[in-house]
Amino acid sequence: MLFLIWGQTAFSQTQTVKREVVGRDIGQLKGIRISGRIIDEITGEALVGATVTVPEINVTRVTDTNGAFELILDRAEYNLQFRYVGYEYIEYPITAVGDGRLSIRMIQEDFELDDVVIFGRDPEKNIRSTEMGAITLSMNTMRELPPFLGEVDIIRSMATLPGVSQVGEASAGLNVRGGGADQNLIQFAGAPIYNPTHLFGLFTSFNADIVNDVTLYKSVIPARYGGRGSSILDILPKTGSLDKWGGDLMLSNNSGKIGFNGPLVKDKVSVRGGFRGSYINWFLNTLSNPDLKNSRANFYDGNLVVSAPLSDKQEFTYSYYTSYDDFAFASDTTISWKNDSHSLQWKSKFSEKLSMEALGYFTRYDYSIFNRSGINDFDLNSGIEDYGIKAFMMYELSPTQKLTFGVDSKNLTIQPGELVPYEGHESGILPQKVQNEFGRESGVHFQHEFEVGEKFGMSYGLRYDTYQYLGPRTVQQYAENKPVSDGNSIGETTYGDGDKIMSYDGLGPRGSLRYSLSKNSSIKAGYNKMYQFIHLISNTATIAPTDIWKLSDEFLKPQIVDQYSLGFYNNFKGNIFETSIEVYYKDIQNVVEYKDGANLILQNNLETELVPAQGRAYGVEMYVKKNLGRLTGWVSYTYSRSLRRVITPYEEEIINDGEWYASNFDKPHDLTLIGNYKVSTNTSISATFGYSTGRPVSFPQAKFDYFGNSLAYFGRRNEQRLPDFHRLDFSVNFKLKGKGSFFDGDWTFSILNVYGRKNPFSLFFVDELGAPPQAMRLAVLGVPLPSISYSIKF
Repeated sequence: MLFLIWGQTAFSQTQTVKREVVGRDIGQLKGIRISGRIIDEITGEALVGATVTVPEINVTRVTDTNGAFELILDRAEYNLQFRYVGYEYIEYPITAVGDGRLSIRMIQEDFELDDVVIFGRDPEKNIRSTEMGAITLSMNTMRELPPFLGEVDIIRSMATLPGVSQVGEASAGLNVRGGGADQNLIQFAGAPIYNPTHLFGLFTSFNADIVNDVTLYKSVIPARYGGRGSSILDILPKTGSLDKWGGDLMLSNNSGKIGFNGPLVKDKVSVRGGFRGSYINWFLNTLSNPDLKNSRANFYDGNLVVSAPLSDKQEFTYSYYTSYDDFAFASDTTISWKNDSHSLQWKSKFSEKLSMEALGYFTRYDYSIFNRSGINDFDLNSGIEDYGIKAFMMYELSPTQKLTFGVDSKNLTIQPGELVPYEGHESGILPQKVQNEFGRESGVHFQHEFEVGEKFGMSYGLRYDTYQYLGPRTVQQYAENKPVSDGNSIGETTYGDGDKIMSYDGLGPRGSLRYSLSKNSSIKAGYNKMYQFIHLISNTATIAPTDIWKLSDEFLKPQIVDQYSLGFYNNFKGNIFETSIEVYYKDIQNVVEYKDGANLILQNNLETELVPAQGRAYGVEMYVKKNLGRLTGWVSYTYSRSLRRVITPYEEEIINDGEWYASNFDKPHDLTLIGNYKVSTNTSISATFGYSTGRPVSFPQAKFDYFGNSLAYFGRRNEQRLPDFHRLDFSVNFKLKGKGSFFDGDWTFSILNVYGRKNPFSLFFVDELGAPPQAMRLAVLGVPLPSISYSIKF
């Protein structure tokens, strides 16, 4: 017997929709299964993260990476509501009689002065969910921020959120709640990325046109994630259209990019690709620093995403990502780095309640320094290989109860450094190679989320991590009860290929509890424990290609991070305003610090240059966001401290007399103001203002002569600070409707550093006769920097 799901009249801002879906009689089945897919009316692209709400039963579902959704309903009449940010709202009345499928096509909204922006997610999710410190930004939201040098910058967009910062201008990486840049796992399509920036942080290395949305976990991290101590930044790519071919083009005065997407096999296999390249050298020529003025830089990145939704229940997605940089400093020394990653994901839905995701990936990161000065020319090469598998299953026990469980494993190979004389010239450099490192991380996990009535919600989970440090390797042995140093070496032990040198394991519980004070407010508390087995060894505050990645071994123990969080969340005026305040405290064990005068480059026994430290971080984060209206934006303020302490049995290793001192990225005050104002249908303006306390530094207190060389003497570590950071950025966006397709696009004009603040990028010292070395600062953006970009879709 056939049935009909009859869409009586579907209302949007400008259209009326009327459809019917034919299915089968469900007989004695308990519920009616309504599935569907939401796509863009013009391009045919899947709308990922769109919401489907059934107000009669207070249920909201979010579309997956293929734009698909599923509802289980009783036999009755319903008014389905479809929302996606920047698109017209659709109300779709149905009468559910039996199983069926809907195809929803949404069009971008034609903004009018009296209209408001439509929510692209569940507007009460921050109140009703048990998640803490989990923030998702869609690309539409990030595009409303002033572009950095003409482009949307994913990493900098994250740094506008409370508890997230960068050490300064043009900085690579993020610092989340007092953690170092290495404590963040940044993954693209499930594959880890080790350097997420171009040109030392001036550009992000992710093409915004390929990215669907970005989620940052910084408080209670789901149990399926492990291996890093502070946060997870999960970047999901867009898939291509299954219906029609299309593309996009963007040109700016600094870079350009082009993309394409469409069906390889109509309705079965889609592809999306993109390429971005730079022509940034004109910008370097405008800088006042003579060394930078004579430098040259190039970068590119590319993406390919192939998706095959074989059915409503099966989907395969392959993603490839590559990026490359080279920077020739003063025309003689070139620094380069390259990311390559592949991932293959399989999603399967076995039943209405049980589904699975499995993913395999391979990532490689290479970083090199080439000296071509004509004197002792050399190549210094380093790299990381990371490959692994992940699989987890989700079982929906009930509409208010969900269980997730899974496993993952990865293998790591690190080449810390190899010095090779350049063959093109006679060089006095001798070849040198640091031993490779090998390690394996594995984990099993589960998580249970449930609600008890309307007031209480809880999520708890447990992750068990194991780690093995593997051969081949020759390990130094040191005298007992003496500092670990070359002078105290008493021998060595050699391990064969695959031999276990050292192993660690640990249980990482995590959980959060929510109590709803009302429909619009709630209180949440959470705890999180993480283990980290890889460390970034650096004496700089930001990620640089000269940094060294190091695995935990018998001398360098895993970092262990315990975090406690408490938050209050409140929405006002029908969810127009979203507010929150969170406090947190972190205890960090086995943080890596370097000894005074440490030599980190090409060090075969790196443990002799390092000391173990304790860490702690605490803070309060305040967030106010306006979601609707012509004026939208947010204000975030964070007061936080990030501290370190080094106490060992050996006096020569103790730093700052064993007292707590500021970490390299401790910035107590951090304020961000963001506003976007829609002037008219086709015009909007936006501005971002940021202020933060200057980061800690160590100034030399004196100098002394050592065999004719002047050497600086540094006293206590990180006792001084750079000047405070503040900057205003501004942009105007025009959507033009021209006679030809070339003129029918978006023009964006922006000014970075509107009032020309000379924020320090780095600190260096110059020798002056009769005085200690004098500190000098280098400002990369010391003047207002205009940019213009033009983008079209076709």
